Amino acid sequence: MRRFKYMLWLLVAVFCLMPCGVSAAEAQRDLRIQEVFQRYGKKRNVTMVELSNEMLETYGMTHYKSITIKNDPEALRFTRQCLEADQKGARKIKEVTDDGGVVSAYYQLKGVEADINRFVLFKVSKKGVITLVYIEGDLDSDDLITLLFTKKDL
Repeated sequence: MRRFKYMLWLLVAVFCLMPCGVSAAEAQRDLRIQEVFQRYGKKRNVTMVELSNEMLETYGMTHYKSITIKNDPEALRFTRQCLEADQKGARKIKEVTDDGGVVSAYYQLKGVEADINRFVLFKVSKKGVITLVYIEGDLDSDDLITLLFTKKDL
């Protein structure tokens, strides 16, 4: 389990260092988490990443967007509200709560198209850093887990 967490956050960290290029706004149109990216994406102490088409194709994805927000209790409250709305009807692959609030989550959302899956990953660090990731593509949950465990060249 620790290896899974390590690989998942390593993947997120590596993606945070890559150049932006593709807008996931269209893919997220029906999701409340889109509002997190819109509201906080250009604020101070925030890092937002969108992957280019070349990177997406390498990993079997059609959209990838992540946001990391440092020390913003209001952003945490708002992000949790958005997650709560979006996770209705989603497959909860993993969800961890502490003091009544979600601190880590991995959801598979209903796809807009039959062969396209959507995933939301969320974590709040002990230091209050919020990380929210949206992934869409033809990969399934097992593919994503395999990617996290086997890709060493990220």
